[in-house]
Amino acid sequence: MSVTAVKRLLLACSLFPLAAAAAQLIGTVTLLEGSASMLRGTARYAAAEGVRLERGDILELGDKSLAQVEFADGTMIDLGPHSRLLALYYPGRATASGGGELFLLQGWMKLSRPKADPRVIVRFGTPCLELNTVDGVAVVQASESDTALYMEAGEGRVAAVTHSGHTEEPIRLKTSQFYSCKADQRGIVAQRAAHTFVTAMPRSFMDTLPSRLARFKDRSVAPRRTSDFTYADVQSWMKTTAPVRRAVATQWQGKVRDPAFRNAVAANLKDHPEWDRLLHPEQYETAHGSKPEGPGGSEGK
Repeated sequence: MSVTAVKRLLLACSLFPLAAAAAQLIGTVTLLEGSASMLRGTARYAAAEGVRLERGDILELGDKSLAQVEFADGTMIDLGPHSRLLALYYPGRATASGGGELFLLQGWMKLSRPKADPRVIVRFGTPCLELNTVDGVAVVQASESDTALYMEAGEGRVAAVTHSGHTEEPIRLKTSQFYSCKADQRGIVAQRAAHTFVTAMPRSFMDTLPSRLARFKDRSVAPRRTSDFTYADVQSWMKTTAPVRRAVATQWQGKVRDPAFRNAVAANLKDHPEWDRLLHPEQYETAHGSKPEGPGGSEGK
C-alpha cells in the first residue's frame, strides 16, 4: 500500500469513526416477499430471510417486494415496495439506552415500538423529518422531496429537517394525526390521514404483522455477494442530508480506488463535500503532517 493510500485510510477513520467500529449484529430480516438487496461496505448482496443487519447496512427492496426487519430492542419495521432503509447508527452495546437511528430514504415504512426498555433505536429519519421517542405504531411514506407520516397508535415527537441537517422544534403527534412536510419547508399537522396517502399505502400495512424473530434465534443466513455498485446506483444516498452523507462516505471510502466512481464523485463534489478529504487527503494535512481536527469547514457538518 502506498504512503498516500495509508494517509487516506487513517484520515478517513479519524473523520468517520464508524469505519473503525467492529461489525455488530443489530437486526434480522424475518420476512421477505420478492427481491431485496443489501449494501454493505463496497459491495451489494442478495438479502434473504434470516440475514442479520450490521450497523451501516442499507436494505433496498424491489418494486413489488415486502419485508419485515426486527431489531434487538423490539423495534419492528415493515417495508413496502421500492423502499430504501439505512441502519444509520446503533450504540456499541445492544443493551445501551438511546442513540440508535434508522433512516428511510424513500418508500414505505411501518414501525412498531414496544414500551419495554431499554430503547436502543430512538430516532427515525427521512430526508425531510425526524421522528423521536415513538410509543406505538406509525406509517411513513418518504421520498427525496417530501414525507408523510400517520400515527396509527400511540404518540411520538416529529420535526421537519432541512437538507443541511437543521431540525425544527419538535411537536407532539398523537393517535390518528397526520404530518406532512416538503424539503426545507415547515411541516403541517392534520387530524386524519390524507386520502391519497391511505389509497397508496401497501395493503399489508393495514394490519400489524406478528413477530417472527423466534424462528431465526439460532439460525443466521449469510448474505450472498452479487456485485459491486456504481456511483449512479448510490448517488441518492450521497446527496441526501448531511449525517447520512457522512455515514455512507465512511462505508464507501474504499470506492475512491475505483477510477469510474472516483471521477463521478469528483464531478459532483458540491453535492457531497465530505468526499473532498478522501479524494485529496494531502490538502488537509498541517505543515507538520498531522491531521486537522473536525471536518475542516466543509459543508457536511
